[in-house]
Amino acid sequence: MPAAPPAASTSAGADRLSPQALDAPVVRQVKEVSLGAGIALIGLGLGFLAFRMRRAD
Repeated sequence: MPAAPPAASTSAGADRLSPQALDAPVVRQVKEVSLGAGIALIGLGLGFLAFRMRRAD
């Protein structure tokens, strides 16, 4: 017997779980922060590798 598709929820709690659109400046700020964090992590990784290679000699 095939399963029936779930019915759409019309409860009051469904409104809290609905996705909300973000403003363009907020999206740009989030992208800039994540880009900066990624660059910082890459820099830390390269520094760690350089330190380990220097210590191996």
